[in-house]
Amino acid sequence: MPTPPRPIDSTLHGATDYTAGTLLMTAFPKLAGIEGTRSAGQIRTAGAIHAAYSTVTAYPLGIVKVLPYKAHLALDALGAIALAATPFVTGQWKKGRDQWVPHVGLCLFELAALAMTDPTGDGDFHGDVDAVRRANMEDPHRKIYDGGPALTPARA
Repeated sequence: MPTPPRPIDSTLHGATDYTAGTLLMTAFPKLAGIEGTRSAGQIRTAGAIHAAYSTVTAYPLGIVKVLPYKAHLALDALGAIALAATPFVTGQWKKGRDQWVPHVGLCLFELAALAMTDPTGDGDFHGDVDAVRRANMEDPHRKIYDGGPALTPARA
């Protein structure tokens, strides 16, 4: 059975790491309606840890580059599962859905991102990259004003 495409390369994964880590530490608890709760603290801690080990990962956006990329991906998976398990281990799930749903949702997001991440770091996007590059090099003014109509009438 063929493997599904894994278009996320190490650079995009790194950008997602820093964005998600920052969002978890800052705005996510308020957006999820859990500001000031134990859950908010756990999610902020998870975001800080995630951003911290991203800075030492050996990928294009890493700063120190000592943690191998595949080890980083393994930490992502373990961290996601640990975050989802936290409210159940601590018993706070008994206080309501808002005390465990954000954890499980973040876990699912992380695991989905990992499923689409190429562990080699290259990404296996199957589109015509050269055609996109050629199109991006064209003069947009020429395409807009000197080109033909954007749409052609349908023929019966």
